[in-house]
Amino acid sequence: MSKDYYSTLGIDRNSSEEQIKKAYKKLALKYHPDRNKNDKKAEEKFKEINEAYQVLGDQEKKSQYDTFGTVNPGAGGGGFSGGFPGGFPDLDDLINDFFGGGRSNSRRSRRENSQYKGRDLRFDVSISFDEAVKGIKKNISLRRARTYKVCKACNGTGELNYSQGMFSVSRTCGSCGGAGAFADDTENKKLEVKIPAGVDNGTRLRMTGEGDAGINNGPSGDLYIDITVKEHPFFKREDENILCEVPISISNAVLGGSIEIPTLDGTSDLKIPAGVQPGQLMRLKGKGIKILNRESYGDLFVKLNIVIPKTVNSKQKKLLEEYQIEVEKDSKNPFSEYINKVKEFFE
Repeated sequence: MSKDYYSTLGIDRNSSEEQIKKAYKKLALKYHPDRNKNDKKAEEKFKEINEAYQVLGDQEKKSQYDTFGTVNPGAGGGGFSGGFPGGFPDLDDLINDFFGGGRSNSRRSRRENSQYKGRDLRFDVSISFDEAVKGIKKNISLRRARTYKVCKACNGTGELNYSQGMFSVSRTCGSCGGAGAFADDTENKKLEVKIPAGVDNGTRLRMTGEGDAGINNGPSGDLYIDITVKEHPFFKREDENILCEVPISISNAVLGGSIEIPTLDGTSDLKIPAGVQPGQLMRLKGKGIKILNRESYGDLFVKLNIVIPKTVNSKQKKLLEEYQIEVEKDSKNPFSEYINKVKEFFE
């Protein structure tokens, strides 16, 4: 069934060209999507109005429609697809075409004279674990834009214009992103990056105004420094805390004692209590990493790994055998308790 375009515009078949145009102007403004945000019904209505005017506003298409009830007879189906390429026409352009005046030109003039912030840049810096802990200054070199040349696609306006029916429709230039220019002259800039103590892998630092120069004397972009921290041979980091694993002997674990361990500042004595268990963590407060932009520090956690010797000499063997005999005499030792539980289970 063919569409009734006259009914869509609210006019009769004897309407003049001027009456058709006037009806379309009124309805297009009323149902334009920019005036009816998130209103799907208004959007569909606008599409129908646009399709109707594309036919009735064109004398050749109107003649075909009046004669055959459709456009392009014999094509099958509706024979016409309404709508604007790339989306809806700009509301300012519609109003300007409807009522005249310099709204569109003034808008383009504002765009040409607008100041644009320069492009933000990114730079990767790799540092050692110790440099991340203590902070460091790094010298870098990068290329950045100083001046710009006019975009040839839009001649510096930042817009592309084309005609659609009775309208001149504007769209943001896809070549320059609406800026109207490209970087012309670049410089090789050397900068000193101050990396504060406490940065972690993935930390991003911002250097304001060190990116590309702005367009039309606009502000320069920013430079973002992305930090990568190399792994340490024996320290592992967890936020502001660090973890290291230290081997101790069986006698240290049983009797306790003191051992020397590595820290970020050198070495430190760690007191081991008697009877520590495999994998037990010891904590040294304030021996971790400086918290970024604060004056406090994390902690150092030491994981104790009890080393079981694969071989022993005769003296060590004799001492261990004597120790084992004494252990078995003690009815409260964990081995005796385990054996008694097993016996009870099978009785």
